[in-house]
Amino acid sequence: MMGNGQDTLAELDAIRVLGMLFQARHGCTSAEREVGATFSVDVELYADLSRPAKTDDLKDTIDIAKVYNTVGEVMNGEVHNLTEAVAENIAKTLKERFNILRAVTVRIHKSRAPMGGPTGGFEVEIFR
Repeated sequence: MMGNGQDTLAELDAIRVLGMLFQARHGCTSAEREVGATFSVDVELYADLSRPAKTDDLKDTIDIAKVYNTVGEVMNGEVHNLTEAVAENIAKTLKERFNILRAVTVRIHKSRAPMGGPTGGFEVEIFR
């Protein structure tokens, strides 16, 4: 690890929590806000996991049940027009709650969105 606390991704380990499903009302149209939609959320959490690997103790790592609950709180909390804003809020909240977290990728897939024709949905991905 770099001594100044500025880790590079090559020096960090990752925990991925994939396919978390939430019913939420984020969107720009009144129909999206009334009916809601299913969102699939993936997060990649970057941290130095050498300590938990040695101690084998949950308190030293990122508790994935708490990750799921945190993402759920954001998804079911303040309603946003844009999926980008939801992703930003998830990243910010995760970084605040898990002190070993150095970076996070949030990927949100929305299968139904008003795009003017049939699609497989869309996805927003941010890295913080």
